[in-house]
Amino acid sequence: MIYLTGILLALLVLICGRQGLRIFGSLGAGFLCLLILIMLISDEFNPIVVGILFVIGLAFLAIYPNTQNPLVQKTAIVATLSMLLVVFGLTLLAVHFSFSHGFTTEDTEEIEQFVLEVGISFPQIQVVVILISSLGAIAEASIAVSSGVWEIVEQQPQIAAKQLWHAGLEIGRKNIATALNTLLSSFFGSYLTLGLWFIQLHYSLAKIFNNALLVNAALELMVSFGGVLGAVYLSIYYIGHQRRKVKV
Repeated sequence: MIYLTGILLALLVLICGRQGLRIFGSLGAGFLCLLILIMLISDEFNPIVVGILFVIGLAFLAIYPNTQNPLVQKTAIVATLSMLLVVFGLTLLAVHFSFSHGFTTEDTEEIEQFVLEVGISFPQIQVVVILISSLGAIAEASIAVSSGVWEIVEQQPQIAAKQLWHAGLEIGRKNIATALNTLLSSFFGSYLTLGLWFIQLHYSLAKIFNNALLVNAALELMVSFGGVLGAVYLSIYYIGHQRRKVKV
């Protein structure tokens, strides 16, 4: 792992220069934050409270080192945090009604030697996991759309609001397609072995679609993609609002 980390750092510096060092630093800080989050939850701190605090910190780490434009930074952080608030509310409802939290029969072999009375709320942990999983895609979409739209504003200061909106949507559609492909690839890559398990053990369709692991994975996918869609529209709307505010 040390060698791979060194290769990553070397490639980042080679391709991005000083910016690569900032990106690597943000990755290291994010990894450290996740370790601290795990330790706090294991010490029985409230998962929702510490999860929200760390997700906000991770959002800043994901956005600020990756762009130097203050306008892009402000737009991306506002869109990301606003969308994460919406995602949080939707996730609470989805987790409550899906009953997909906790361990399943497919986990039996890995956890049979452990004591399961851990005194931690698994629904709350699932909410935190979905928030963290969706954060990367939402922040990436916010940065991409904000950068593109602010670039248009910079190059064409007199562009009409309607034209800017349509231009932003065009940029957003491309990022939405890319984000969907990324999320789907991650989904199928992560749960390929689970699919093989279903096939080898001859699960019925009803049992597959009611499997807690699959439902949890599908929730992460749908919430993340919904967050990307919302982040695109929020970013474009916020930029238009800022332009009107400046003109007034």
